Amino acid sequence: MTEHSAAQRPVAIVTGGSRGIGAACAIRLAAQGCPVAVNYARSRPAADEVVRRIRGKGGEAVAVRADVSRLGAATALVDEVTELLGPPLVVVNNAGVQRSRAMIRQEPEALEEMLTTNVHGSWAVTRAALPHMYEAGWGRVVFMSSVLGATGGPGDTGYSASKAALLGMSKSLAFEVARRGITSNAVLPGTILTDLATEVEPAVLDANIASLAARRGGEPEEVAAVVAFLCSAEASYVNGAEVAVHGGGWVSLPPTA
Repeated sequence: MTEHSAAQRPVAIVTGGSRGIGAACAIRLAAQGCPVAVNYARSRPAADEVVRRIRGKGGEAVAVRADVSRLGAATALVDEVTELLGPPLVVVNNAGVQRSRAMIRQEPEALEEMLTTNVHGSWAVTRAALPHMYEAGWGRVVFMSSVLGATGGPGDTGYSASKAALLGMSKSLAFEVARRGITSNAVLPGTILTDLATEVEPAVLDANIASLAARRGGEPEEVAAVVAFLCSAEASYVNGAEVAVHGGGWVSLPPTA
């Protein structure tokens, strides 16, 4: 398969695609012509709603359940997507968990959950899809890291560690696959106003936003626009990159809550 033909309608997997940034990425990739597998772990109604929105605009999508933190789930996910839509050539590793707490009060189980989902899950899904990309001679992998993976932040030692691991993973993979027509890049969102932001104490969220150069939080669609470009044929020479979507970054870090 040539790069041109592979890039026309590549099947995409978006892990954690039922809400927030993942949902925005799934909808944007579908608008770009990709048949999309909207992966979810628990929220089937939310995943079905994303699929409905995509189909309502003439796109092709299916909801596929898989908890990528579980051993063997990634291979089953890729196999099911291949059966339903075709071999996946685009993977957006968006599924992740954040358990913010000062290290001295953080439970080891919370750290393990973040590492298992954020790091192992991304590694496993990518590894399961790579044979299809190798065969096609074309592929796109995006790791959803975080600005915290690059800068760190108060109360997020475990989460920052997991997101920093994705930066190293993305860059190392780029070295391995660049000559095969495959790219691997990382996107680093800052404060994005998803439904998860509503779970943050209003005073803490306000202080965080006040510390940003842009003086506002970002929208999921603003992250999805960057992801969609990195997954396109036009981004063939963007490899091993870190793209921050954070409104200019922090002027100063907010204090620990």
